[in-house]
Amino acid sequence: MKAELLHNLIDLVEEFNNNSTSGTMEDFVVWLSGKYFESENSEGHQEQLDLMLAFQISMLNKSIKKQTKEVISESPLSSLDGYSFLLHLEHADSFRKMELIEMHNLEAPTGIEVIKRLLSKGLIEEFNDAEDKRAKRVKMTKDGKRELERLKPLVDEKFKNFSKALSLNDKLSLVATMNKLIRS
Repeated sequence: MKAELLHNLIDLVEEFNNNSTSGTMEDFVVWLSGKYFESENSEGHQEQLDLMLAFQISMLNKSIKKQTKEVISESPLSSLDGYSFLLHLEHADSFRKMELIEMHNLEAPTGIEVIKRLLSKGLIEEFNDAEDKRAKRVKMTKDGKRELERLKPLVDEKFKNFSKALSLNDKLSLVATMNKLIRS
């Protein structure tokens, strides 16, 4: 480590101590992030932060898929999307195919493939929409309900392990923040 960097860090710690009653590392990191990213010359830093955020969200997505893959691979489902489709169908009588696909923010061809796989495994069934003759609806079958009941505790355990490093407040805050990003 270069001595100049160490001197700058010591100056920042002193500035933090003069302006804060807290002495925790977490509070220092938050303070430092605010100072670093909210400065007048932070445009380049903001772009780096946006890139880092997008990259980390992508990495979290990959991580959760990887962790649940072993559970999903031992079932008729072939993806976490299929599991999620069943979860949503558990809470409704049925959905139009495109409603279910849009709910999961999937491209139509990808969502249709998930639905085809679920249909071929007998986990869902399709029928005509009474209101729109062009649309098809899907609902979960008894086999789909049984499979979801079997998988749910296993997947829930993976989700629990995935987020175990976070406190309840961290989880609530992260969910609220992610919802902002999803709605933007």
